Amino acid sequence: MIHIFHCLCAVQREKLLKSIVATLRAPKKCGGKCQLINLGSGFDTLYWRLKDSGQTVSNFIELDFPTVTARKCYLIKRNKTLLEKIHTEDGEVRLSATDLHAGNYHIVGVDLTNLSEVQSKLNEAEVNYSLPTLFLAECVLVYVEVPRVEELLSWIAKDFSSALFVNYEQVNMSDKFGEVMLSNLRSRGCLLAGVAMCQSLETQKKRFLNTSWDGARAWDMVQIYSALPASERQRIERIEFLDEQELLTQLFQHYCIVIAWKGEIFNDIDIT
Repeated sequence: MIHIFHCLCAVQREKLLKSIVATLRAPKKCGGKCQLINLGSGFDTLYWRLKDSGQTVSNFIELDFPTVTARKCYLIKRNKTLLEKIHTEDGEVRLSATDLHAGNYHIVGVDLTNLSEVQSKLNEAEVNYSLPTLFLAECVLVYVEVPRVEELLSWIAKDFSSALFVNYEQVNMSDKFGEVMLSNLRSRGCLLAGVAMCQSLETQKKRFLNTSWDGARAWDMVQIYSALPASERQRIERIEFLDEQELLTQLFQHYCIVIAWKGEIFNDIDIT
C-alpha cells in the first residue's frame, strides 16, 4: 500500500510540475524564460525529464546536503547518457567533489539552514534574482526547525522579484492518524522538527503569508488526485491493484501540495 501511495503521489506531482513549468515558459507569463530551484533535490531526475519533454528552463539549480550531492555528481560523471544531456557545445562540465556546473544545470552541496552559505552557493550557480523563479521542496521543510524555514522563506520573498513556491509534505498531523504516523517516524529516528506547520492546510499557507509572500493556496492529495483527468486516474490504478481504498484515502488526506507566490504573474496558478 505504501508503495502504490508513493507512486500515485509521484505521478500527481509530476503532472502538476510539468503543467506549471509549461505555464511559466509561456511568453505571456515569463517571456519564455524562467528559473527552477529544487531544494533538497536528492537523486531527482526532473531536469532530464523536463529536457526530454522539451520543457527546458533558463537555469536549473539543485541543492542538497554535500553528502547527497557528492554521490549524485559521482553517478552523473560515470553515466555517459546523463553527461551528454547536460553538456553544451560552448560550455564545459565543471565538477568538484560535491558540486556540478554545466550550462544551465547546477548541483550544489549546502545545508539549507545556513542562509549565507545558500546565498553563496546560488551565486556560484549563476542565479538570476530578477528572473521568474519556481522553487520546489518535497518533504524537506518539515525536517527543518520552523525559525530556519521562516528565515529562508523571508529571504526568498525579499530578494526574488517574482517567485512561485511548490511545497509537498505532510498535513493534518494533529489527528489520530497523523499521531500514529508521527510515532512510527520517530521510532525510525525521523524527527520532524518543522511538524508544527503541518497541522492543517491553513498552517501550511500561513507559513508563507507570515513571511511576506503575496498569497498561497493548498490542497490535500485527495483533492489533487481528483483533479486529474478520469482517464489518467484509471491508467494509474491499473498499475497496481488497490484493495485498501480507505487506507489510501487516509494517506492522501495527510499529504498536501502548497503553492505560494511572490509577484503578480503567478497569482492565478491553480491545480486545474
